[in-house]
Amino acid sequence: MTPIVIPFELKATFLRELDEGLEIATAAFEKLKKEPGDLAALDVVGHFFHRIAGTAHSVEYPTLGRVGMLCEGLVDHLKELPAAQRPSGVTLFSDGLGAVDELLEEHRVPGIRKPVPPSAPGLARTEPALSRILIIDDDPYSAGLVDGCLRAAGFVSSCCSDPQQALAVIEAELPDLIILDAVMPGLDGFEVCRRIRKHPALAFTPVIFLTRKGDVEQRVRGLEVGGNDYIGKPVEPQQLVARVRSHLQKLATLQDMAVRDSLTRAFNHKHFKLRVEQELMRTRRYETPFAVALIDADHFRTLNDTWGHAAGDAALVNLANLVAAGVRSSDVVARYGGEEFGLLLIEAGGKEASIVTTRLKERIASEPFLLPEPGEGVAAPKVKVTVSIGIAEACINDSLQSLLTRAEAALGQAKKEGRDRVCLAPRP
Repeated sequence: MTPIVIPFELKATFLRELDEGLEIATAAFEKLKKEPGDLAALDVVGHFFHRIAGTAHSVEYPTLGRVGMLCEGLVDHLKELPAAQRPSGVTLFSDGLGAVDELLEEHRVPGIRKPVPPSAPGLARTEPALSRILIIDDDPYSAGLVDGCLRAAGFVSSCCSDPQQALAVIEAELPDLIILDAVMPGLDGFEVCRRIRKHPALAFTPVIFLTRKGDVEQRVRGLEVGGNDYIGKPVEPQQLVARVRSHLQKLATLQDMAVRDSLTRAFNHKHFKLRVEQELMRTRRYETPFAVALIDADHFRTLNDTWGHAAGDAALVNLANLVAAGVRSSDVVARYGGEEFGLLLIEAGGKEASIVTTRLKERIASEPFLLPEPGEGVAAPKVKVTVSIGIAEACINDSLQSLLTRAEAALGQAKKEGRDRVCLAPRP
């Protein structure tokens, strides 16, 4: 696997935000030395080291990352102690803050106090954007690091550092995958995940938690509220990319299962009606033509009764494959019900649809279907299958029901006239 190179701009952003955060954390530390019971100041220090623990290792500062993890653990320990027992522990923060200051001194150049903030794509953005993957982390640098890794691997992603705003983005954009920091002030990642799971359109959307490495409690809570996976901070780029790719592949499989007929792999009835409705809206707006055809296998019950249901299933699969092979990839082939198939012919009027379906009918009739062997030692039979087809050309005033009703009437007419034929419904 090709290593993911951490861009210089990400390191520069890390150092810039580290410099800014150090000033705030140092002020909180000075306050803690005077008032060890000040939990707000302790939270400020804890948040500073939490960010370091989650990102320093990913930008190749592993020693600083370990310092951050130790100090973050110290914060958790001090919160459990009475205020009177905290002073000796609080003084230990001076070593952690000193390590941060030493690193910054090494990278400061005379005449330049702080690294220049980057403007390259792949870092945290504030403008709205459609995203396939949404990263939610209150630390803009950490979010930008994940975003940059995913973009470097070819994904489309965006990030948000405000959990409340992220909920609005999720509602509007319905991302395919969400990467969510577990620990955030105000609205934490666990509550965000609970709200995500209440949205009916996000039931299968993968949620990957970013947790403190080794924190089993955070991982368990994340899974309990509906998370699919977790990645420990500091993030390992290769692991991140592999996890994201795996979850997106699983999601694609689930989405495909939701719109496909399990036997023939053609689209299902529900998806077919949805696509017809979409084309009707397009026709009303742009007056683009399209037609719907309903295809019914002639005397299918006789085939089932003679050769068995396994043979009937094989014939339906063959029929679906022939229909799909005989139309354009932009057209939609669906199992309409039983032995009926629906065909949506994009940008085709009644005349074009008649030509296409007549050619399709003739091809089906000319290729005998090879059925499964009915028993051991018995040769697999070949049977001739014909189809009746009813077509309806869409009109601006059509509804879904009126269009399908005309196609069904045309199919009924084809059967009345002797089957193995195509009938076009008259325009209303």
